[in-house]
Amino acid sequence: MRVKPEQSLGLLEATVRIGIAGSNFKAALVHLLQEVFKDAKIILLDLNDEFSCVARIGTTRYYDVVKHGINPIKPPNREKVEQYVESVVEILDYCFGAFNMKGIVAKAILDDVVRSSETTIPEVASRLDFETPEGGLSVYTPLEPFTFGTLRQAFGRREAIEFSDVLESGMVFNLSGFTVASHKVFATLLTLAKLIQLKPKQRTLIIVSYPSLIWPRNRRLDNARLFVEESLTGELERRGYSIIFAEKNLSQVSERVLENLDSAVFSPPSNATNPWRMGQMPEKDVSNHFMLILTKNGEYGFLEAPVNIFLKPLSEKEREARKPAMKALSPDDELREGLGEFYEAGAKIIEKLKELGGKAGLNEFIEEARASLGAEGLRALAALMRQGYLKQVREGERQLLLLTEGRLG
Repeated sequence: MRVKPEQSLGLLEATVRIGIAGSNFKAALVHLLQEVFKDAKIILLDLNDEFSCVARIGTTRYYDVVKHGINPIKPPNREKVEQYVESVVEILDYCFGAFNMKGIVAKAILDDVVRSSETTIPEVASRLDFETPEGGLSVYTPLEPFTFGTLRQAFGRREAIEFSDVLESGMVFNLSGFTVASHKVFATLLTLAKLIQLKPKQRTLIIVSYPSLIWPRNRRLDNARLFVEESLTGELERRGYSIIFAEKNLSQVSERVLENLDSAVFSPPSNATNPWRMGQMPEKDVSNHFMLILTKNGEYGFLEAPVNIFLKPLSEKEREARKPAMKALSPDDELREGLGEFYEAGAKIIEKLKELGGKAGLNEFIEEARASLGAEGLRALAALMRQGYLKQVREGERQLLLLTEGRLG
């Protein structure tokens, strides 16, 4: 049933799951956020840095995930730690494969998280064996990618933001710093898992760009896929979030995700398809219309093109200004981030140098570190020097190792 033009936008107001597609999908999305959902909080997962302009809407902030990081194993809600860790392990399996070790991976993470909610994956991995006594893969294997490279940079540090603040302001999460598809998928699903632990106080939209990358049509059918397609999105809906899936062509998105849409928006109308594969498609009248809105129950309406849609990306100055409040790290937290798996050995080296008044003979100290801490101590010593915690100086005929003033208070 066709509704009147002035009632067309009303078709979206009560819907919870919305698909937006077509060659003009970016402009259509921004227009709807500005006009239909202007009173809602916006949380947008921007896979390719195409929607930074959305951070100009209302109180929405801007966050570069690779630059500032998210801690995957920090629970947003301390009352649901086990549930959260289990969700993260399912996502790990979906993105990277957990080699049928999901149970022991969850236990290894949970044991550390219970001791400290600020623990990180590299810290967990540093306490695990590389292989089993029999020479097979150990629980360390699924966590190894997070101990180096981009994954370490983005997900191996303390969390710089509070996710409860994300709900208060709204956020554009820039995921364009990830060059590997599975890393973008992990960042997206991880963010959704964190949001599930928090209940929004007002209408909150979660927008996922390029959902065909996150939930592709052709993928193995297993428990991890069922979790991210059914449990994860279903729980977001039950918590009170609305979800928008936006990209040029939705045909490559999982059938299960498409069938659960409440409505679909196409811009231009000539690009329209029927995601529910039932009922008749309306005539694709393209004369003066910017978009076609379809609902699952068969209602539809057209909208004329708006005069202006502001899509200009944020400048570097604007990105900095739209950042959320960042948590200040203590000197010990900074040392943990800098040394990662060598933190324990590095902390012992720092304490020993403090006992010696902040100065020791270089060769003698290296030999002592080798004797007491082994190869790990030498690696920690090298890392401390690279990051400026220690410096090498010459005093007369002696080479000395000095603790840099001001680095550790």
